[in-house]
Amino acid sequence: MKFLNINRKTISFFLSVLLSIFCLGGTLGCLPANAAGEYHLNSWNEDGTIQDIVKFVEKVTTRGDNYVKPKDRIAVFDNDGTLWSEKPLYFPIKFELKNFRTPLVGLTTDEYIEKARQFVYEVNQKNFGVPHRQLVYKPVIGLVKYLKANGFKVYICSGGDIDFVRSFSDEAYGIPPEQVIGTAVKTSFDLEFGGNITRDTAFLAGMKNHEDLAQYNDQEGKPVGIQNHIGKRPIIAVGNSSGDFEMFQYTDAGVDKSLIVLINHDDCEREYKYDDVPGSTHQECQPNEYEYKSVPDNESLDEAQNRENWIVVSMKDDFDTIFESDLSRTPAPVCN
Repeated sequence: MKFLNINRKTISFFLSVLLSIFCLGGTLGCLPANAAGEYHLNSWNEDGTIQDIVKFVEKVTTRGDNYVKPKDRIAVFDNDGTLWSEKPLYFPIKFELKNFRTPLVGLTTDEYIEKARQFVYEVNQKNFGVPHRQLVYKPVIGLVKYLKANGFKVYICSGGDIDFVRSFSDEAYGIPPEQVIGTAVKTSFDLEFGGNITRDTAFLAGMKNHEDLAQYNDQEGKPVGIQNHIGKRPIIAVGNSSGDFEMFQYTDAGVDKSLIVLINHDDCEREYKYDDVPGSTHQECQPNEYEYKSVPDNESLDEAQNRENWIVVSMKDDFDTIFESDLSRTPAPVCN
């Protein structure tokens, strides 16, 4: 039998092609974390806290003692103040106020989602003069893409109405509706074939433990929502406020096992400056107690000072750019 006269260079070439195909078939399993999507992080200042995030991702995606299988690489992101702006007024509340005279009760979920989507693309005159959709944080969306490139499944865990967030999550963040966890009102099903799901009650932001809610998904409700929807504990949680504290607690399995990322709003000129000082407090009326007590402005930020695996991201110092476009507020902000 005669064999083809194949030289070593030809053999090496075909072997390299086969190896490349094998690596791609393994969902980038042959690539280190910094090679699998690091280009998504170009909106971050490369010498800042992003390096700590990259190190953690490299650690859990590289074979070794801290390796985490792709099926267990779960990351959860808060929405308002984390993925997009929340000032001067929560966008879901603005949506509720706009529809105050035309109640959203009785709409099918499809009708509600379409109304919410239209609102998201309306110009927000009291903010930056652009549609709400443009007020997403480019560095945080880059982080979402980076994690997905490294085998993470990314969920939104929001205190906002679940259908409101689902109306734009895929287009704005690249996170599909089925990976959105949020506060849900009670609904019912039309028993006719081809029927619809109808919203039976209204969502009012801050209506904690209201009897009309099917699921409350803020503060202590966030871990419950994560367990009910995902069924496993995340290893990365990203948020910005006291409302995320319990989600952070639930995610925190200790150094080398989990990472908490807190977005600190300390950039008055390019965005807003609020709840950004550790230890600061305000007076708040306690439910059913009829008295005011001193509570932390940002309980999550306070706790981050004491934990090694809780990273504080400064919007001022760590974000090279904040929004997808170069935006400025009108009138210009007055910063101290």
